[in-house]
Parts: sequence; structure tokens; C-alpha cells
Amino acid sequence: MDNIALGTNTDLTDEQFYNREEDIKWIKNFLESTSTGSPPSIMITGIRGVGKTVLLKKIKKDLENEYLICYIDLSITSGYQRGKLTEIGIMNDFYDGWMNECEKKGISTIFKKILKISKKNLGLREIVNVAGWPLPIPKTEDNYKNLSQFVFDLPQTIYEEQSGKIKGAILIIDEFQAIKDLGNTLNSFLWFLRGIIQDQKNVAYIFSGSVTSADSIVTELASKDGAFGGRILTFDIPPFDIETVREYLEEKVPSLIFEGKGFERFYKFTNGVPFYVNIFARILLKEVPLDEDKVKEEFKNALIFLAVHFMNQWSRLTFQEQCIITKLIDKPLKRIDIAKSLGIEPGALSVSLRKLQDRGLLKSKNGLYNITENIFKAWLKKEHEEKGVFPFRSI
Repeated sequence: MDNIALGTNTDLTDEQFYNREEDIKWIKNFLESTSTGSPPSIMITGIRGVGKTVLLKKIKKDLENEYLICYIDLSITSGYQRGKLTEIGIMNDFYDGWMNECEKKGISTIFKKILKISKKNLGLREIVNVAGWPLPIPKTEDNYKNLSQFVFDLPQTIYEEQSGKIKGAILIIDEFQAIKDLGNTLNSFLWFLRGIIQDQKNVAYIFSGSVTSADSIVTELASKDGAFGGRILTFDIPPFDIETVREYLEEKVPSLIFEGKGFERFYKFTNGVPFYVNIFARILLKEVPLDEDKVKEEFKNALIFLAVHFMNQWSRLTFQEQCIITKLIDKPLKRIDIAKSLGIEPGALSVSLRKLQDRGLLKSKNGLYNITENIFKAWLKKEHEEKGVFPFRSI
């Protein structure tokens, strides 16, 4: 019987989880130093769909009996979804996350101590309810920095109170690139966070994002000149190589029958990205010979499922951003050539090009801009072939 995960499922069973043993071992070995007072800060990067979240949730599951582990996905927080991500909003999400994890572990004595500490250090105006937890609010707006310090110090405080029950605390911040929405306050927030982290002896941090190592947020956080001054461990999760995908499909979906160059074409379309591999493997006909031409035919039919994330992103782009993308369908172009094709000055492209790169839709190498994802490009090509126009607008 086939046992392949849904492409959108990030909570896999042990049977569905495949490979990445070395990656997990590497990360867990570093995290274990948290119990000895030398917690690491780790940055995990990789393109969307490569399996970062699956890997992180696997690590959380493996270690949560010994550690207090808080997992936060910034991309699904209410502040980010409403386009109003703020430092205070992030603070509330972290606070809520830690309190929920304490409740799961049956750590109830910490709540009264937290309120006692907050009353002493903050001077409370009121105590408000945040997702069911009592959150202390200081008397003046100027003291919100003190409140942030209080919240970010929580995991160390909890560990010191519960050191007999837990070996340390781990904060996993997934889709960390969403923090770029802080705008002008981003840099100061990162430096503030770094100042807190360096004083904590039993709290490890994992930052994970659907970005490449060249992304601006990685530079601001992990580079030598970034907030963490090169003191952060960076690890890139690559797609599976062709032999790993072959072995994976043979084990998990034995009902797939590839003939000739059918499998090679399958790998070329999915590029070894687990998200695409799982979705395409589920859609393909079973117990039927699949040669190269048949895989091509099935790929076109599957694009509406494979490209769903890009379809959502596309709908949120400005008209100029969409036009830039369409000019790069056939080949990479320099900025001056993109501008010429659109009838505008090169300088007018700066903001749009930066946003498209930040969203992971474009990449630049040696002055040439190119569409990052072949699935995205294939979907747009198919739309144009079938309708004679790109989907600039939808009803």
C-alpha cells in the first residue's frame, strides 16, 4: 500500500518521514549543549517546500519530553496576516506560545511567579488576557521595552524555576523572513534580540525561513556584520538528489511504474523538492507505464495543484511586478532590458525587483534576473498557451 505524505502535511508519522537523518542528528547534537549552559543559535534556510517545517516538527517531537520547546510560525500570526506585524505583536505571540507549552507540560507554578516578577519589575497598569493567559501591561508606553525584555526573558526564567524537570528551553521561529515586515524597526529589533540571547544560558534559538543564504534577512541576522556578528550556525536544507527520490518512490509508492526516461522527467519537473515530489506522485496514474511523454502530459494536468502557492502569491502582486515576471518567462534579463521592454526607466524597477526577490520569486546572478521556481514559470506558460494572455486579473 502506498504511504506517501500529503504535500501540505507538515506533521508526518515516523513511517512517512524519510531521509534527513544526518540533518536531524546534526541539529540535535548542537541543541543538546543547551543543557550544559552553552545554547546554540541556528539559522536553517532552504527553498519553500524543501521540508524545513517537517524537519523542525520532527526535532520538536523527539526532544519535547526533555526540553520546553516553543514553535512559532510568524507567517500565520494574526499580525502578519493582517499586514500589521509589530514588535508588541511578536511579543504577544511568544508569550502565548511559552504559556501554552507550560500548560502542556503541567508547569502551573510558573504563572504566579511570572506575575510576581512583572509587578516588581514593570509597575503594572493592568493585566490583560492574551489567548487565555494573564499578560502584564506596564503603566507607560515608554516601558514597553521593559515588557519585551520580560517576555523574551521568560524561557530562561521558566528553566530556572523548573530545572529539575527540563534540560533547557528551545524557541523555534519558523518563516522568520516574515519579520521583514517590521520595516524601519527591523534592525533595532534584531540587535535587541541578540542582546537578550547572549545573556541566556539555557535557551536555544532556531530561526528558519523559506529563503536562500543570499536573502537580505539572512545577511542582517547571520552575516559577519549582522546582528549576531557571525555567531549563528547556518545550515541550508537542499532538495533531494535524484537517487534519493528514486529510492523514496520505490519504497513509498511502489505502484508508480516509470518506463524509459519517465522517472528522469519526473525528477526534472519536481527538482527533488519534497512538496512537489509528494503532490505529483499522488496525482500520477498508478499501475500504468509512465514514459517521458506520459509524465509530461500528467505534469500539465497537475500544475494547478503544484503551483497553488505561487497562484496565491501572483494574485497579491502589483501590475508592474506581474509584468516584470512575464518578461522573464523565456530567459533571464538585465534590469536595463526589463525596463526597456516595459517602456520605463531602470530606476523605476528598484522597489519592485527588491520585493520580488524578498518574496523568493526572483533571483539575481551576475546582473541577470531570473524566475526562481520552474513550477511557477510552467504555470504561467500554461495559462498563456491556453488563454492567450497572462492572468493579470481575476474575478
